[in-house]
Amino acid sequence: MSASNGLRLSRRSALVGGLAAPLVLAEGVRSGHAQAINKERVILGMTQEPVQFNPLLWVNAGTENIPEVCMFDALWDVDEKGNFIPNLAAKVPTRENGGISADGLVWKIELRGDVKWTDGQAFSAKDVEFTYQSIINPKIAIRSRSGFDFIKNFKVVDATHIEIELDRPYIPFAWAWQNMHIVPQHLLASEPDINKSAWNAQPVGTGPFMLKQRVAGSHMIYERNPNYHRGAAKFRQFIHKFVPDQLVLYGQAKTGEVDYMGLSGVPSDRWGEARAMADRDLITTPQPWVQFIYFNCAKPQFKDPKVRKALTMACEMQKSIDDVYFGTYKRTQSYLQPSHWAYNDSLKEYTADPVGAARMLDEAGWKIGADGVREKDGVKLKFTCSTTAGNPARQGTQALFQQNWKKIGVEMEIKNMPASVVWGEYTTKSQFDTELVAWEPTVGMDPDYTARAHSKQIPNKTGMGSNYSQYENAEVDKLLELGVTQANTEDRKKTYARVQEILAEEVPFAPQGGTYQGNLKKKQLQGIKPTGYTVNCAWNLHEWGWA
Repeated sequence: MSASNGLRLSRRSALVGGLAAPLVLAEGVRSGHAQAINKERVILGMTQEPVQFNPLLWVNAGTENIPEVCMFDALWDVDEKGNFIPNLAAKVPTRENGGISADGLVWKIELRGDVKWTDGQAFSAKDVEFTYQSIINPKIAIRSRSGFDFIKNFKVVDATHIEIELDRPYIPFAWAWQNMHIVPQHLLASEPDINKSAWNAQPVGTGPFMLKQRVAGSHMIYERNPNYHRGAAKFRQFIHKFVPDQLVLYGQAKTGEVDYMGLSGVPSDRWGEARAMADRDLITTPQPWVQFIYFNCAKPQFKDPKVRKALTMACEMQKSIDDVYFGTYKRTQSYLQPSHWAYNDSLKEYTADPVGAARMLDEAGWKIGADGVREKDGVKLKFTCSTTAGNPARQGTQALFQQNWKKIGVEMEIKNMPASVVWGEYTTKSQFDTELVAWEPTVGMDPDYTARAHSKQIPNKTGMGSNYSQYENAEVDKLLELGVTQANTEDRKKTYARVQEILAEEVPFAPQGGTYQGNLKKKQLQGIKPTGYTVNCAWNLHEWGWA
């Protein structure tokens, strides 16, 4: 739905050599009249386009997870009920089955012995070891090292057994592996620079599908892997189609040009219409994403936390949810959904308060100038706000906040771009002023927010992580380091409650609402299991099929 984790790789550079050759579009991919169902294929339509296919590198959450689930596998997945389920591993290690030691420091992982890469080579523990070594390699722009940097010893016992020893407890370790897919040692070990490898554009994985063609700006075509270890998919071809305009894509979902409308889904104001369609299902599901205003704390306008808090105070957050999202989002004061076990219920609503916001800016020394715009030390309180072009609800939200800020002497210019641009280096190298963005917790559904809020996770400075707001707070750093080591849930809850208090006061990112999506599919398309535990709408693609 936006950029997710740290990167040096340019999105533009990912297009080079990226299967951009023209091809004749498969029947039903073109715009046009309503299409009959072809049970040999499934067409998934989304508003954002993936351009990066190496699962170790930076990921545009919800978007690049689609090629990831097509072509790769993790040791285990998380199902629609939040349970870990085996994938490349023969079973999920627990204390009960002897896979995790009593102190949580030693993990013994047994792998399946029947898995092959799509080039025919056997998958083994050496591939998992290579994936781990790549994750901790400082020269590789890994999406997240959270948890992997706690590993003291990584031992390959034999082809199907691994033993991992941590130097201290890391509570969300299972989530870290669930969120990391395994890459082939035999194809990547000799690469001088994985960040720029040609393999990234045409990967070989162990997944249920293989990438056959890509047309940049249009679609990607995958063919079924007949030897998939969890059973061959029920259809031969999977087409991932990109339609940047949400309303245009909704039109194609109605006419049948796409079989399933994923990611942002049906615009909130069209849910009633979508529910009334006799041959369609509208699947409404809470998602892990929280939508924020992201402030670039390194920009002179936003260095003072009082300015960021005042700008947040001025926003009509609840009105944006009620009027723009038709009440489908749920107001949150945190980076967590209000339903999350670690959510801090004591956080107070301080929006919308334009009088208080203006007073706070006055106190911080930002005075209204002759042109009606506040300024201090020669710096005007004017800035841009960016998000994905073609998203009507986000554009409506921006317009509302623009009005809110104008009333207190603040000038905001809307500067939207295609997803492949705005969530590229513009975000990952912190080139933006502010953004309207929806992001999920960084380690599965765990409350750990190290990658987005720790001072050592600023990719502009350290080359890793996803702290694009460039926020730095020593107390938050210490709390985040503590939280992942606490075995007692109540202790963790207190730690993350304090993290949320500080973030609510200093506001590197201002939460708007927890997202709730309505995805539209043809009734005959079966096997889709909506979930709030992953941002990947195709997480169980290998189980889909036509009735």
